Amino acid sequence: MATKHTTYFNLLDALKEQGCHVCFVIKKNAQKFMVDFLYESVNDSDLRKEIKESVGFCNRHAWQFHKFGDGFGLGIVYEDLMRLILKRLEEVDGSSASLKAILKQLDKDEQAKKSCIVCKEEKDVEGRYISVFLDNFDDPELKFAYENSFGLCLRHLNLAIKKNKNKKLTNEIIAFEAAKFNGLIAEVKEFLRKHDYRFSKEKFGKEGDSWIRAIEKLIGKEGVY
Repeated sequence: MATKHTTYFNLLDALKEQGCHVCFVIKKNAQKFMVDFLYESVNDSDLRKEIKESVGFCNRHAWQFHKFGDGFGLGIVYEDLMRLILKRLEEVDGSSASLKAILKQLDKDEQAKKSCIVCKEEKDVEGRYISVFLDNFDDPELKFAYENSFGLCLRHLNLAIKKNKNKKLTNEIIAFEAAKFNGLIAEVKEFLRKHDYRFSKEKFGKEGDSWIRAIEKLIGKEGVY
């Protein structure tokens, strides 16, 4: 069994939360990373170099940064980026060659956004926590927490299966997730039944938010990827 570190205990805590535990830790870590960047690392030369190379952040993370409301920190970053783009635009002299060059550069910039520093942080956290989940799966405390949790969203089930080399463990996880899907389907059916006018006087129970949980089961938490 793997040695237990902070990541393991963070995973146990995440399993007590609503929804996919891997999505939860990704979202929590990404928010901390973004706050730390804005308030402590916005002038870090290495990070600023990475941001320039990726021409800023991806669409999702740029607008998540915006929600923090720190115009000063983002202003520093985006003034830098605007100057970079302006320099490239000013190099266009109207010739076919320069137009071709700027189009090529803009296409390259669009691809570079896939290397957004927050995306890279999320990917690292995602891989690390899936590994810890698999490496410690036979730990009684973790297994109990998993069996009483929401389980994995479809994306993280897929990644866990791909990452795992233990066939017995893979089959165990698939069987658990199939049971979760079965239970959630039953809840959604009950939710839909109570929308029938014949049963409209029946109050909603835990199935009331089953349709929301069904969305998360298939696509993960909102804003994670």
